[in-house]
Amino acid sequence: MKKVRIAFLAATVLTLSGCVPHTELDKLAIAEMVGIDRDADGCTVTLQYFNTDASGGVTAVDSSSPNAVTAKGRGKTVEAALEAVSYTSGKEVMLGAAEMIVFGSGAADRLHDRLSFAASHYTGNPRCYVTFTDGSAADILNVKFTEGNASVDKLEGMMKNAEALGLCRTLRLYEAMEMLSEPTESLVMPMMTLYEANSDYTENGKSITFTGGALCTGGRFADKLTVSEMSGVHLLTTRGGTCEMTFAIGSEDARVMLYGISAKVTPGLSEGTLTLRFDISADCKYVGTSLTDPYRSRDKLRELCEQEMTARATSALSKALTAHGADIFGLSYKIRAHSPALWQQIEGEYRDKLKAADIEVQTRVSIERFGTVHG
Repeated sequence: MKKVRIAFLAATVLTLSGCVPHTELDKLAIAEMVGIDRDADGCTVTLQYFNTDASGGVTAVDSSSPNAVTAKGRGKTVEAALEAVSYTSGKEVMLGAAEMIVFGSGAADRLHDRLSFAASHYTGNPRCYVTFTDGSAADILNVKFTEGNASVDKLEGMMKNAEALGLCRTLRLYEAMEMLSEPTESLVMPMMTLYEANSDYTENGKSITFTGGALCTGGRFADKLTVSEMSGVHLLTTRGGTCEMTFAIGSEDARVMLYGISAKVTPGLSEGTLTLRFDISADCKYVGTSLTDPYRSRDKLRELCEQEMTARATSALSKALTAHGADIFGLSYKIRAHSPALWQQIEGEYRDKLKAADIEVQTRVSIERFGTVHG
């Protein structure tokens, strides 16, 4: 697998060879992850880049060497800190293969400026993930996972799995830049937390878990979202996505998968108050259960699913809209599409309208049994 990674990275370099100076592969710091921390004195950029000494083109992979190494640089800006990384590592930084940008807890302000370095960099990757940690980004990058053909592959897999379970709404760089150009300049990033444990499943006693989200709006960090609230964001913004839930029914339990999730919003204006009606629907199937008779329990299970979906979505809307007037659901697009005239009436005071909005959430679940959907 490492040979495949080397081939891809080499192809990236060759593709760009017409517009950038020729550089030997071992002279490049080909970034896998970028960590950004900030304090009162400036920025620290931590780069986790592919270790070209850990494998060869036709020779066997040297498994004794780590698949990633890190380098740090400091400066007044992210760009200056990246230059310092080049000096400290002795390599030219290339961001074209970067899969993830991690913001430390002190670096989530002025996100548009801090992301522009990657969006405009001649080797930037607009599809890389944008994430947050409630600690230091450098600490996250110092965990060099040995699974996969690159260290970042483990984190990507964890994030995709969390999204498939409906616990996380992933965010890519191009999406982040688009959301930051909207009226409330709002987005939510998945939040990672470093933890220490003595286990075979950790890297030198350290690992990472997803613990919610970071809400940023108006060019600053505003609040943290819980895992349940992030799941609510997922329910409201996914299209055809999935979400796993577990419920207790008496002394028994059932684990179900919601799939084909769809959310529709109907906006309106009533006596100057913005009204937002959200209709969320999903199909449901059993994943595992200890229920004696799953068929007889399906009405109760459907009720529990709908209650939990409503609770998660309502919590996410309350945290973002009511508390901060932050549009992290792409509502401005939907309002404009539904009624350009309505948008013209509220555009000038959009954030205040969101804070005072009359919100209603309705959910509908259809439970599948033996391949048949019962409404």
